[in-house]
Amino acid sequence: MSTSVALDIDQYAINIAKGLIMDTVRKADSGHTGGPLSSMDYTYTLFKEFLKFDPDDPQWKDRDRFVLSAGHESALIYTMLTYIGWLDLDDLKQFRQLGSRTPGHPERGLTPGVEATTGPLGQGVGNAVGMAVSECILRHQFGEDVMNHYTYCLHGDGDIQEPVSQGAIALAGHWGLGKLINYYDANNAQISGKVTRSDSADYVKIYEANNWHVQEIDGHDREAIRDAIRKAQMEIEKPSVIIGRTTMAKGCATMEDDHNTHGAPLPPEEIAATKEKLDLNPEEFFQLPEDVVEDFRKGFEFARSEVAAWKSALETRMEEVEFAEKWNIAFGDTLPLFDLPAYEPGQKVATRKIWGPFIEKFAESHPTLVGGSADLEPSNVTTGFANLVGDFTQNNRLGRNFAYGVREFPMGTINNGIALHGGLEVFGATFFVFSDYERPAIRLRALQGLPVVSEYTHDSIFVGEDGPTHQPVEHLMACRAIPNLLVLRPGDANEAIVASRIAFEQTNRPALVLLTRQGLPVFDRNKYPSAEEFRKGGYIMQNCEGTPEVVIIATGSEVWVALEAAEKISENKVRVVNMGCWELFDEQSLEYRQSVLGDESALRVSIEAGVTLGWEHYTGLNGLNIGINTFGESAPGGEVADHFGITPGKVADKIQKFINL
Repeated sequence: MSTSVALDIDQYAINIAKGLIMDTVRKADSGHTGGPLSSMDYTYTLFKEFLKFDPDDPQWKDRDRFVLSAGHESALIYTMLTYIGWLDLDDLKQFRQLGSRTPGHPERGLTPGVEATTGPLGQGVGNAVGMAVSECILRHQFGEDVMNHYTYCLHGDGDIQEPVSQGAIALAGHWGLGKLINYYDANNAQISGKVTRSDSADYVKIYEANNWHVQEIDGHDREAIRDAIRKAQMEIEKPSVIIGRTTMAKGCATMEDDHNTHGAPLPPEEIAATKEKLDLNPEEFFQLPEDVVEDFRKGFEFARSEVAAWKSALETRMEEVEFAEKWNIAFGDTLPLFDLPAYEPGQKVATRKIWGPFIEKFAESHPTLVGGSADLEPSNVTTGFANLVGDFTQNNRLGRNFAYGVREFPMGTINNGIALHGGLEVFGATFFVFSDYERPAIRLRALQGLPVVSEYTHDSIFVGEDGPTHQPVEHLMACRAIPNLLVLRPGDANEAIVASRIAFEQTNRPALVLLTRQGLPVFDRNKYPSAEEFRKGGYIMQNCEGTPEVVIIATGSEVWVALEAAEKISENKVRVVNMGCWELFDEQSLEYRQSVLGDESALRVSIEAGVTLGWEHYTGLNGLNIGINTFGESAPGGEVADHFGITPGKVADKIQKFINL
């Protein structure tokens, strides 16, 4: 260590961290260098001096959350996690390699200390808002002695350009999340050049207009950073943002402020020259001196004492029966038991109509259930829930309904953050066609195994008069294509109750519950199997004697169509299969699946009011797939059904014609 550097151990540690970042990206021959160097002064200061965590348990419930929304800066957080001791130098050397704990972008559950899977820009901002919401609600439910922490989020120029982040920022300000602190690393550089090429927005004014406390600082001035964090922590009425004016690739010998450093390793000669500039040995790689580590960790004993005090407080509180019951509900995997009356056959009930009674009953027995609708409360049948639990607002921290407004994508990212935080069960609601707006959040939700439930109503062309803009056609298959996602499409009101239970029972994957606007016949369960059979994903709804010649497979609102169509071709031996959830069915044993679908010699027919692409998975190359491979039409639902041939008579005609070919 040189004399000048030795005078400032923190600066030396920052320089060492920059060397590690350069070496990490260079060894992988892939990654991002410029951004991590730009953000290092803030991140190091935050992690060393302010971030509350348990050095021995990355999952401690009352830890501060740090979300790296700028997920491409993964080398930054991996370096900090190495300083903590949750990663080591061997992990850095395996950066971006198969099976490593240091993937290209941070992945929750893979790397200790990573709070959220990030990379697609903007979503981490919404995740942080959701975490701050969770902390706020849980703090007011359980008390500051067991729940009291900050949520920090680091985002860059690219993040803030994504509209999803601005939607989340608007809600955070509206809700007055005083324990949310964003850091905006404003280095005016993007992969294609200067930010000013494409953006002239004044984000100071945007943040201020959305009720945020705003500070602008030199993002490389550590004293200014410390002062800004302290001021942000003291602001309790508003969320805070610290806008750090920084230089891309800060510290580089010749490539400072060069946008080309964004998504590439530095050339070896630049790394050597930069290390010399930073008083590091250019011949040494993955340098991490013991004195740097010891100095960084000197606050760990105090951190451990904080954790011990928290554990003691929690132990005392758990002696309170009511508290213990509520805490175990919040942080356990067992759902409360509650009953809903069965719907009687002979009725026609839109499956969306079950959601209101279901979610209200659920909320009464589950005090940590939260959720909301994207400005469709009457249509999603969540008005009763909102009235029962109250809106979450600045003046009602115990409210459990989120009035999201028309913000499907921010809703999705915030709900993901709520699930990531832990302690609350969460759902979101909108029309199924608008799942397109939420889809990027659904994808990251599935990737992380987050048990977020989506209630999607108006699930098919039978929306009718709203026309093709509001009629989902390709959406079912698009959602089924996402790995680790349950897509539940019940065939009547009683199945809808079962499907909703299944959705909330998931612990390691999200679920979509697809519900109708139009009324559906309630099946006579004395004639047909129990609605609980829906748990198998697919089951024989109606069988025939002997080996079936035709097996009709249908989902949701098309199940009754299949049953009536089967009656019209009764001269053939026909079996009707209710295939309400592909994913659950595919998890059943091969023996069971074969018993349901029957011999391959039978004609397999699918009926679904959506694109037919993918149904060959069950019907085979010689099957008949009845669906809609165009966009919809604007007309009353019955007329639309007739137009597209999704009626019992027209389905029967298509099957008979196919048989006679």
